[in-house]
Amino acid sequence: MPEWDGRGLPPVARARVERYAASGLKTSLMSVPSAVGAEIAGFTAVGEVMGCVVQQVGWAGTAVFADDQVKLISGMMRQGYSTALDRLAQEATALGADGVLGIGFTVTSLDGVMEEFVALGTAVRAETKQRPRRLFTTDLPGQDVGKLMQAGWVPVRLAVGIAGRAQYDYNMQYQTTTWAGNTEVDAPTRVVTEVRAAARAEFARAIRDSGADGGIVSGMTLRTWPVQEVAMAGIASVTGTAIARFHTGRAAPTSALKILPLNRS
Repeated sequence: MPEWDGRGLPPVARARVERYAASGLKTSLMSVPSAVGAEIAGFTAVGEVMGCVVQQVGWAGTAVFADDQVKLISGMMRQGYSTALDRLAQEATALGADGVLGIGFTVTSLDGVMEEFVALGTAVRAETKQRPRRLFTTDLPGQDVGKLMQAGWVPVRLAVGIAGRAQYDYNMQYQTTTWAGNTEVDAPTRVVTEVRAAARAEFARAIRDSGADGGIVSGMTLRTWPVQEVAMAGIASVTGTAIARFHTGRAAPTSALKILPLNRS
């Protein structure tokens, strides 16, 4: 296996793309409803694509420096998601695809210090003379993309917003005792409020930076943990798809079925 300088696709991924091209095999991760919806929207599967990276996202430090540490962790997570998605897009481009549907992320802890970020999806090609100018990415399945296009919208790219915050509050150890009763705990309240707002704001910036007209939120997560009983740390994420309008009339120029389900089952 040749040496790799970290740019472009890893050699293993490049070899996988070359095997796909040589074999003519077309694989898909889409369900039957998703595949039918994609086909009616004018897309056919050209192969499943993947992007992955291993990042060190360890946690260390005292409660006084908790905010600096959690922001470092959220930054490493942001880089992990971005790199995995970029490599997925490179695989799709190498297959001659116009977009990737149904992208899903998984994060797996390898040893408590390193985590693997994986993005998986199905690369598709537009079977029309007028094709997208650039590769689009979305976590929406084919039937949802069909409905979007019927309404005059197209997916632009998958957007992710991640933020981390921590609050040091000496009173937290007293507010969480058995004798404190049913009372609000100040530090966790501030953390969850601020971290959710920051993640939503970053998601909105990603939508604007893509040049899209709007976005569809598909997932929100929140993870919190106490630090030495006097601080609370949290990381929130918002994922979804940036979308752009291509038609403003009452009926979009598409023949997508009106009965396609919008659920994920």
